[in-house]
Amino acid sequence: MAAPRLYLVSGSFKLKNGETVKFKKYVTATKPYEAVQKVFELIGSNHKVKRGQIRIDRVEEAPIDEAPDEIKALVYIDRIIAY
Repeated sequence: MAAPRLYLVSGSFKLKNGETVKFKKYVTATKPYEAVQKVFELIGSNHKVKRGQIRIDRVEEAPIDEAPDEIKALVYIDRIIAY
């Protein structure tokens, strides 16, 4: 099993009223594809937006040192659970 990595996924999505919202999400995943799928799940469930309305602009592996403290804690918890 591969160790989880921290990814920064950025893009935008359209709300029902036509407003475009930009976002940046830190997610833990083993591959970039899994990170994109997690972002689709998060935004879709929180904002009731379909996957077709979400546009992913960039997926990049983020250094853990640059992430906010809440995110750092999640990365270390995932590592403990993975073993």
